[in-house]
Amino acid sequence: MLDVIHYLDDPLKLHLFAFGGTEFTTGSLIGMLVSLLALMLLSRWLRRWMLRRILARGHLDLSTRETVSSLTQYLVLAIGFVVILDGVGVKLSSFTVLAGAVGVGVGFGLQNIFSNFISGIIVMLERPVKIGDHVVAGGMEGDVVQIGMRATTLLTAQGSLVIVPNQNFITGAVVNWDRGGTSAVALQWRMMGKPDEDLALLLRVAQANAEVLKSPAPEAFIVAADHAGHVMELHVQVGGDAAQRLRCISAIHLAVLQELAGLGQNLALSP
Repeated sequence: MLDVIHYLDDPLKLHLFAFGGTEFTTGSLIGMLVSLLALMLLSRWLRRWMLRRILARGHLDLSTRETVSSLTQYLVLAIGFVVILDGVGVKLSSFTVLAGAVGVGVGFGLQNIFSNFISGIIVMLERPVKIGDHVVAGGMEGDVVQIGMRATTLLTAQGSLVIVPNQNFITGAVVNWDRGGTSAVALQWRMMGKPDEDLALLLRVAQANAEVLKSPAPEAFIVAADHAGHVMELHVQVGGDAAQRLRCISAIHLAVLQELAGLGQNLALSP
């Protein structure tokens, strides 16, 4: 067995290539690859362990715990990568030319990937959105279920997962409907009855819906008016996920239609 190991580590017999003044043999290359694989597995295990054993004991919310554990994972990967390279004799100064080539690649083909990576760090640190928030970003709407280094995953009301690049949360307009664990919902109708009666109708419908939160109380407004009627807007707070909010919105629309039908009114075209 010792002869086999010595044979694999003999640079004269199984010399592969040289990099940064270091000669790589089959043995040293396999050792480096195994070490990198072990580092990746260790960093993932450490992330999960921190989430379940350390951070779960505090009073941090889920999004903060995910941020701390993710940054710890990438920090361990960075430090471990440097230690492994130093262990096989490769110095960071050897990557000067490679770093320049990578810089050119970033400027041309990898610009979006690099931008999303940096945006992911900013999202984790500044936290414009958190896990559980109901957001509209990049033209997509859903609940934030995961924030990664490259992209953020949204769960839509239809049950599908949408991957939104993190750059959209930094450079684009983002609507965050979350409000202390609940979500604000704004619904509009163009109605043609008496304004005060229509306001009362909307409030009555909202208060009768069991999924609409009582605090803060629902509010109704007239946001526009013309010869074709007036545009009413109802603001309510709803808990639960995107699917539950969609069911609540559907129930409110149905109740409004039924109320108007009972009064002999119809909705005009939506604004």
